[in-house]
Amino acid sequence: TERVLAIPEVQALFPKGLAEMLDFEEKEKFIVIRPRQFLGSENFAKIASIVREAGGEYISAGKESHFRLPK
Repeated sequence: TERVLAIPEVQALFPKGLAEMLDFEEKEKFIVIRPRQFLGSENFAKIASIVREAGGEYISAGKESHFRLPK
């Protein structure tokens, strides 16, 4: 069977300090990751790198911007 990512696995990709800055939400095909606060360029870059390495992407949409990982 196909392996499906769960939120705890996705959270585990991030160092604790970064994970605490993020909200994780399960959608039908993706785990959506939204910042809880302003990340700053350094944290944003770290998060974007982790998401990309895991096969995800950043969706730029103004206030609705988020990262997402396929499940």
